[in-house]
Amino acid sequence: MMRTDAELKADLMERIDSLPSINKADIEVFVDHGEVTLNGHVDTYQTRFQVERTARRVQGMRALQIKIKPTETIHKRGSR
Repeated sequence: MMRTDAELKADLMERIDSLPSINKADIEVFVDHGEVTLNGHVDTYQTRFQVERTARRVQGMRALQIKIKPTETIHKRGSR
């Protein structure tokens, strides 16, 4: 099923926005010729996994890159 980049982006953003633990302003969605990249930060590894699992359910992507960093790693490094 071939979908336009705009359709993929809209679908991804809607699904990510439906996750209660996500502030959609923290996630950027880029789509180029069906190749999706998610950038941003979330609070925990579990939340990152939820975003990834949700994104993988979207049909029509050629590739998916997850470049989302959990902020809990930043805090842990800073506290040493």
